[in-house]
Amino acid sequence: MLKKSERLDYLECKDLQIIQDKSGYTFTTDAVLLANFVRAYAKERLLDLGTGSGVVPILCSVKTTAKELVGLEIQERLADMAKRSVELNNLCPRVKIVKGDIKDAPAIFGHESFDVITTNPPYMPFEGNAEDADEHTICRREVLITIEQLMESAGKVLKYGGRLYCVYKAERLTDLLCAMRAGGIEPKALTLVMPKASKQPDTVIVEGKKGAKSGILIRKPLVVNKEEGGYTEEAARIYNKDKL
Repeated sequence: MLKKSERLDYLECKDLQIIQDKSGYTFTTDAVLLANFVRAYAKERLLDLGTGSGVVPILCSVKTTAKELVGLEIQERLADMAKRSVELNNLCPRVKIVKGDIKDAPAIFGHESFDVITTNPPYMPFEGNAEDADEHTICRREVLITIEQLMESAGKVLKYGGRLYCVYKAERLTDLLCAMRAGGIEPKALTLVMPKASKQPDTVIVEGKKGAKSGILIRKPLVVNKEEGGYTEEAARIYNKDKL
């Protein structure tokens, strides 16, 4: 199951494990935060755009009752690890990983084919030669896709009235909200994430709804760490650290 340089990490949630490469891209706490905010129900299909290691659909398989969860990933090595992680956790066929380009999602899956979309997209612009970009850079910067292109595809594969959940860097909030609206997904709820109560927000989690009227709910900020160190009570619940 494991290849050279790979390791098994525990997700501290229902004994779930995930395969990651020591030398490559590994998931961040942003993905864990995102999975905690997702609502998906028994008759619904969920698509994670840019799934990377598959951590979001794997976590959502126990945090939601979605009948089907699909992760779409363009990078072959990450898609392969994600597929093996799904098999390792005995989540087939409910969870599946598809290798492909987000821009091709409407052609791959069909228009209005999912009730819920999740995404933890590349969050910084890219300047340079895409051919020189490594795995880390592709995951973190807009090498292969921009936020505008991602939301355009999301708007096509999301059903009318369907929900989108996105975690993004706070400094690019305007870009995110504009891209969502341009894709036909109206921002409906926003949570700012703060490293500490004394610090500025560095992350934002936004929920949108396709075809909805304007009007957004600003939720109470999530503070991750106490001033004296350690997780806050809310963050500890999200990261399952309150059970350790």
